[in-house]
Amino acid sequence: MTWADPSPAGIPGPETYFFLSYAHSVPLSDAARPDTDYWVGKFFQDLARSVREHPRRTVEIEAGFFDGQVVPGADLRRTLTDALSLAHVFVPLYSPNYFRNAWALGERHSFRSRLARLPAGHADRHVLPVLWMPLPSWEDRPEIVQALAVTDDPDDRADYADNGLRALCKLSAYDPLYRRLREALADRIVTVTEQQPLARSRAATLTSRPVPDGPGAVLVVTTLTADRAHWRPYGDQHQLAVADYVAATAERLGLPTRVVGLAEAHDRAPHSPAVVLVDAGVGVEAARAALAGLPQWVVPLVIAADHARGEPTPEEIAGTLQDARFPRVLPVRTIDEFERCAPLLVTEARKQFLRHGPVDPPEGPHDPKPSLGPVGPFDVRRGKAER
Repeated sequence: MTWADPSPAGIPGPETYFFLSYAHSVPLSDAARPDTDYWVGKFFQDLARSVREHPRRTVEIEAGFFDGQVVPGADLRRTLTDALSLAHVFVPLYSPNYFRNAWALGERHSFRSRLARLPAGHADRHVLPVLWMPLPSWEDRPEIVQALAVTDDPDDRADYADNGLRALCKLSAYDPLYRRLREALADRIVTVTEQQPLARSRAATLTSRPVPDGPGAVLVVTTLTADRAHWRPYGDQHQLAVADYVAATAERLGLPTRVVGLAEAHDRAPHSPAVVLVDAGVGVEAARAALAGLPQWVVPLVIAADHARGEPTPEEIAGTLQDARFPRVLPVRTIDEFERCAPLLVTEARKQFLRHGPVDPPEGPHDPKPSLGPVGPFDVRRGKAER
């Protein structure tokens, strides 16, 4: 393999020493940025800096990649597949949620597809796991043994096993140990990349891998638009239809998801959490009529990206739907508002379904849980519901 060509044929972007994979945390209703993902970003920056400053580094390629670098509007599945095709070492942050997250396991499967023709010893070196958060004592996984092998010091290994790297990253008392482990990881990444670089190859397209003990209820995502089957209100700013983007966001959070037409959503919603993306252009009466008959735990989001100022306002549509006893999510206009809203919207839909959806008794039909009335508006700008 040579390093002259900046990227494999047909795969845009620069090669990287490593790809960081992790299970996204579910957003909290009172926080715009989940704490777990903040520390993932900090660790990525620290590890990338250690790789860049490694004394034996000679190959001038990018240090690393993680999905926090994806620009708004990008096709996430395609972007991450390209990044997996360009990385030389795969660094998964193992935690209890990682092994239950279909998207994270899909990233690992996609990268491993590039290792199929390598000898077993060589292939294993290109996957460098990190124990991010300790697993329950009853989960005996060989991946964790591999993660702990990054250090030979018994005391360091014991603290690492007991706390996980996330805690070591957060707590200043563990800073010397955190630095030693980070430098050991960087050394392994640089050594593998420069001594045994991966041949240029296209990773298998990223898909969500089935998880046996994953959540049972499938999130339903549908749209109500004037006349567009694959609604893209942000045009060239967004490569995906908005329903597909919400579905991809849900899968990254570990929720199985299906994008369906509105008629099918009416059939599925009585037994599933559901999101309806409403085009502000359809108007108040059309929105109310189209959503009539849907369960009250269905969460509508009014999108007004290209809505002309005037009557009715998107806020009026949202208010009318709240009057019909749906949870009210305040409208979004810009692409940034929409992308910031997506994980919170998914979380709100699941919460409403668990709170008000059907219970499944040992015998007999599904019965809806009693509702005390509609919740207040969910403000994507503040990330919480008003009561």
